[in-house]
Amino acid sequence: MTTCAELHARLTTTPDHLDFVGPPVDIDGLSADELGDLWPLLQGAAHDPDERSPRYRLAHDVLSQVRQRKRTPRLTRASLVATLDAVPPEHRNRELLPDLAVALADGPDPTLEDALEPLFPPPDMWVKYRYRLLRTARAVGARRLLAGLTQAVNAHFGDRLPAHEFAVMKHVPLSVLAVMAEESYYNLRPAAEPLATSSAPLLVDDPHYVVFARWALERAAAHIERIHAGELPYRADGAFDQDDGEVLKRAAQVAALRDDPWYGDVMNRLLPAICVAPGTARTAPSQTLAIALGRVVEEVPTPESVVALRRALEVVRHAGVQKKLARHQKPAERALALRPEVALRLLDAGAGVEAKRLRALLTQFFEASLARAVVLPFAEWRARLLGHDIAADFARALVWQAGSAFMLGEDDVPVDAAGQPVAVADDAPVMLWHPVEADEEERGAWRAHLAARRVRQPVRQAFREFYRLDSPDLFAGYDLGVTRLLGVARSEGWKLDGASLDRRFGDVRVSFLLSGEIYPGHDGVVGSRSFVFARGGTLVPPADVSARLASEACRAVDLLVSVAAVAEEDEDGYTVERSRRVLLLADQAGMHAMRRHALERVLAPQIAAGTVRIEGFHVHAGGAQVSMRTGRVMRDGAPLELPPPASGKKLKAVPWLPYDEALLERVLHHVGTLLGQA
Repeated sequence: MTTCAELHARLTTTPDHLDFVGPPVDIDGLSADELGDLWPLLQGAAHDPDERSPRYRLAHDVLSQVRQRKRTPRLTRASLVATLDAVPPEHRNRELLPDLAVALADGPDPTLEDALEPLFPPPDMWVKYRYRLLRTARAVGARRLLAGLTQAVNAHFGDRLPAHEFAVMKHVPLSVLAVMAEESYYNLRPAAEPLATSSAPLLVDDPHYVVFARWALERAAAHIERIHAGELPYRADGAFDQDDGEVLKRAAQVAALRDDPWYGDVMNRLLPAICVAPGTARTAPSQTLAIALGRVVEEVPTPESVVALRRALEVVRHAGVQKKLARHQKPAERALALRPEVALRLLDAGAGVEAKRLRALLTQFFEASLARAVVLPFAEWRARLLGHDIAADFARALVWQAGSAFMLGEDDVPVDAAGQPVAVADDAPVMLWHPVEADEEERGAWRAHLAARRVRQPVRQAFREFYRLDSPDLFAGYDLGVTRLLGVARSEGWKLDGASLDRRFGDVRVSFLLSGEIYPGHDGVVGSRSFVFARGGTLVPPADVSARLASEACRAVDLLVSVAAVAEEDEDGYTVERSRRVLLLADQAGMHAMRRHALERVLAPQIAAGTVRIEGFHVHAGGAQVSMRTGRVMRDGAPLELPPPASGKKLKAVPWLPYDEALLERVLHHVGTLLGQA
């Protein structure tokens, strides 16, 4: 990691040659105070007219890392003034303001208002940039700016929701305003700011905003009910405008993230009513708000809000609104399963989810529970899961933990891996067992137990890949094809954020860092870097992340790298660094290793009989070899075409699989075919 002294020296000296400027920069070791000390030099170098100069390139590299890692410098009064002096006058515009509107290390200093005033936008733009300016006013203590801004907002909005929200935002942390300053206030399309980068997650514990969120949503529900009752005049798309919709969307996100008990009721009052006009008109009181709330249901679903969305789709008459809301329904139901703390309410009769859909949702729910342990007292666990036919199927096929690990045996009695009864107290906390939290002997015992009982788990658990995060560089240094990377990232729920891919595991965000910014349509190659954990806006050391969450994060990143990697060696050959990474990966029970374990267990009789052997990444049978990585069959160096498995047809040679995977089924089908031909 680069030190503050090293960066200072490189920003203040000229190298002997443009191409010999020193090692790559890594800012992870710099504190916020050190970044603040360097800020004048960085801003000055970033505005160097010579874009070929080493200082210019170095400054932009550092500032790019600052943005990517979402770091904020702490400025003193001296460093803030020095930053202004370092930037040429022609570049001192309002775009520089967010860099300076930070929490000053010495506290607010109203005397800085005069120095910053030239950076303020014209007064007629103050309402649009209100949160950027509010952040500046509060950070610096700019009283004139705050008074003028409040007056402008009140004059523009009057008694409407944005004015009330602005008043509340005078009390929230500056870190929230930093995010809100970058949010789009005039774009409520589905492609607008994703929840992961919005201010809502930062507001869930703010007491001022929590009270406001309920007040705003209930006021909106009462307003639309008065329109439907004929107490207020109806005008198509006139109930709420885009500014109102943005406020209500944020309030709904906060309430949904909190899973407040009143939220389901207000959404059932508001969402269906906002989608349909009084009488028989094929219009809606507010298309903007209807679409915004539909997106909230997809982003942060609760069982009650999913029902509200389904009710809205039943009553909506506006074709455009109906089409857009319908896009959110299935993603919302899938995303609901990824909120294990609320998803079990799916089992309540009120959710009204059909059996096939419920089974798919429960599969996703238990997958998510492997990363975030959902803990229930044993008595409640039995009542919730065994009291529902579909949920009971899952409960009986999975391994659980209550002090020690158990499965349900005959008459749903808890048993250990040897089949012996296990006593579990009614108040004992029960959660899903994860292989990373067990030793090899215990993992092997449960795999043998499943094999003996021929249990096919609905979620890959006992044979699950697991990882121990010894280094955040575990998957660094690979060349990844961007097209394939974005394809698998999208399907797995990753969000693209410039030069990183972000994915949430509960309240923890995992950011997989890349060597440069990518975008949809990019068909080049990008390098993989480390990945980092964050909770809210704060980085979390890997040592503070639970073993199961770290393992699941590694598993998710491994999938990205495995699918998208286009090079396994550097151009210069097998380097010491590459050797270190390969050894790190070899020490993990990754995807290929776990598939091998499963095949060894399933094919144990054939291996014992000598008709099958497994070597490296291939299964040898009938004079041919089947790749465990691709399912490709080769004989004597030439590809061998075998018929694919018939849809829904059971495999005769190996009828049991420990978990559902298309590639594993294909490999075993080909092995069975080869054995039949031998």
